[in-house]
Amino acid sequence: MVIIEKIKQTPITCTFLLLSVLVFLVARITEPENVRFLALDYNELPQRWYTVISYGVVHVEWYHILINMVILVFVGSWVEMLLGSKRYIILVVTSILAGGLSLILRETGGIGFSAAGAGILFYYYFAFPWERELPLNLPNIVLPLAIMILSVLAIVFGWLPSIGHYPHIAGALTGVIFLMCFHKKHNLMAFND
Repeated sequence: MVIIEKIKQTPITCTFLLLSVLVFLVARITEPENVRFLALDYNELPQRWYTVISYGVVHVEWYHILINMVILVFVGSWVEMLLGSKRYIILVVTSILAGGLSLILRETGGIGFSAAGAGILFYYYFAFPWERELPLNLPNIVLPLAIMILSVLAIVFGWLPSIGHYPHIAGALTGVIFLMCFHKKHNLMAFND
């Protein structure tokens, strides 16, 4: 019953989780090449225009899907309850699009839910900046600030070049913009249930 109730409260989170896990399982059980048509690749645009969205559910490595799905389930579900499913899907899709646009502008490609994860993370942690939900009793604002600083430093110094720092930043900025637009429309009643 708890699972059914969670699905009713967070259908968009559950849908993205299911899609991502299904694509991941296809990639792992067969060959990663079998999901390549969903990955964003600048050189295959405009023919594969749909990849500007579909890349967001493609993962081929365990660590990649694990990190993104933990953010989706544990932070995304709260954001979906705060915003409501309609606004939440707009946040997620817009974050994915922003990440995709950053890849296109850099004439490269990418996969993963990371841009949307950053949008969700930044939305939540900036919505409640002084709450102390992080390890060591740190205020929430520490996490998005640390992520942003590390992403910018990684770009400047060329650290971890296989990680999509630009999509992370694009998704994060999308989350902050959404927070500025929708913070007064939070469904705080969802937290009282």
